[in-house]
Order: sequence, then structure tokens, then C-alpha cells
Amino acid sequence: MFKSLVGGYVPVVKDQHGNVLKDSISQLEKLTLGGVTQWITIRGKNKNLPILLFLHGGPGSPQTGAQRKYNRVLEDEYIVVNWDQRGSGKSFTPEVKKESLTVNQLLSDAYELVTYLLNKFNQEKLFIMGHSVGAALGLLFAGKYPNLIHAYIGINQPVHRQEEEKKSYTFALDVAKRKHDKKAIAQLESIGFPENGLYRKIEDMVVQRTWLTKYKGVAYKKNAALINMNYLLSSHLTWKERLNFMKGFGFSSTNLWNEITSLNLFQLVPELHVPVYFIIGRHDKIVFHELVTDYFEQLRAKEKQLIVFEESGHLACFEEPGKFNQLMNDIKKNHL
Repeated sequence: MFKSLVGGYVPVVKDQHGNVLKDSISQLEKLTLGGVTQWITIRGKNKNLPILLFLHGGPGSPQTGAQRKYNRVLEDEYIVVNWDQRGSGKSFTPEVKKESLTVNQLLSDAYELVTYLLNKFNQEKLFIMGHSVGAALGLLFAGKYPNLIHAYIGINQPVHRQEEEKKSYTFALDVAKRKHDKKAIAQLESIGFPENGLYRKIEDMVVQRTWLTKYKGVAYKKNAALINMNYLLSSHLTWKERLNFMKGFGFSSTNLWNEITSLNLFQLVPELHVPVYFIIGRHDKIVFHELVTDYFEQLRAKEKQLIVFEESGHLACFEEPGKFNQLMNDIKKNHL
């Protein structure tokens, strides 16, 4: 219990009898990517499994704890790598300057990480899955480096951030009015409609997300706060890093949000040369299944699949983990 509270470690991989698996891997690694210190966790029951790199959302919100709680069985089929992107989680350090928080720099960091992992495990390609903002990054990476990827999996995939933010605000305000929720109406009207998808300050976006969460636009049947709490409880974070987690979130969100919101994947990635899977939460009101569907239909790709999770919002891989984990196993079988 004390070790869990202190943190700063990755638990070993054990079999059903509690014994450490002989050929397993469980590592917490400090790397230099793009000239600054960044951290990854690596876990899998066998060192010869294919690599699965998870790109977290936020921006600035590593999801290692939730990924291990809800999707741990993926470690039976993959070497699962979670990366705390620069300026977030364990990688929130004074080394990271706000000017370096750009999409291009994150893509460059990701390329360094991918080449490191492929060399480390003597593999030619890996699987990449991204969630939310991490899926925007993942889609851009897949478009730029298709030769490094077996398949790309986009979970709650952003495709046109300005339109998504406009629709998200409108949804929250419409629900508030329908419910005659005077407090919500007052707060939402006070922050105002996002111009070009942008609020006047990051705190305004937090207000909108608070009401969106209450109105089941983030998680549908599960409790979003309880899911998100697992981010903080991840064993790879020390107690100090847990206390600083929200500072990293605020730092990353403040300095990345404008650029992230400007992304239009319809224009930036009209074609992919890797197999692509989009997982949509039917009730997601941060990104919207109809926009993802439009993008999917226009996307030129030799192999593509769109899967709707009917009982999910914006946290599909954590809201319906059984369905998601089975899908990931099927994807592996289809491409190896």
C-alpha cells in the first residue's frame, strides 16, 4: 500500500497465480526526445509481442492509469507503451518551454520515440492508437510516417476542431435551456459562443466541459470523474507528480489549445496509406459521430473501418472496455 501511494514505478507482469512471467517486460524509462526529458512506461507479457503505442489526450493529460485499469488485457497481446508527452504528467518539467509546445514538435518527439521503440525491440513497424487530442496527433503521424505503422486506431477521433467546439457548446446550451437550468444557462451565456472554436480563456472551456460532463456528453453511462481519477492514480507517477498533474494539464492546454483547435483533418489528411480504424462513441459531444462519419467517407484509404460504440461518449475505450479490448485483439490478428 505504501509503495502504491509513493508511486514512481511500474508493476511487474504476473500470471494468474501471481508469479512474474519469465519473458515479460515492465519498465519505466526516462528518454530525451526533442532535447527534453520525457517518460514512457512499457508493459507486456512477452518481449516479442508487437508494439502498441498509446497517444493520450488532453492535451496534457496522460491516461496511463485508466488505460491499465480498463485495458490491461491488451498487455497479453501487445507490448503496450504509454508516453507522457512533453509538458504533461511525468514529463512536466522546467526543461519544457511553452514555445516548444507545438503540434510539429510533438510529431517530431513521436517520431524519435517510435524509432527508439522499433530499434529496442528489433521490429519494423508498430500499432498506434490515439485518444481524443492524441488521436489528432496519431492521425497526423500516420499520414506522415505510414512506413512505420501496421495500423492506426483513432478513438473518439477529432476531425475538425473548430466545428466540434461550436457543436459542443451549442449542445450544452440547448440541454441547459431544455432543462430550464438557470445556473448552467447563465454560466454558458457568460463565457459566450466559441469564436472560430476558441473561448476567450482556458477557464471558459473548463466551464463548458463541466456542464457537458453533467449532461452526459463526456461519459454516457459511466462516471467521467471516476474514470479520469485513474489518471492521477497511475503508479508511474510519484506523489509530487500527482500533485503537479493539473499544472501540466493547464500548461499544455493553454499553450497548445489554439493550434489544436485550428486542425482540420479533412484538409490535412485526405488520404492514408495504412489500415485505419475509427472508434466512435455514439453519445460523444466533444467530437461528433456525424463529423467522423463524414470524414471517414471522404478519407481515401485502401483499408478503413468505422465502429460505433453505442453505450459510450468521449471515453469509448474506458466506457466499453470489453468491446474495445476484443476489437484490438482482432486488429492485431488482421495485420500480423
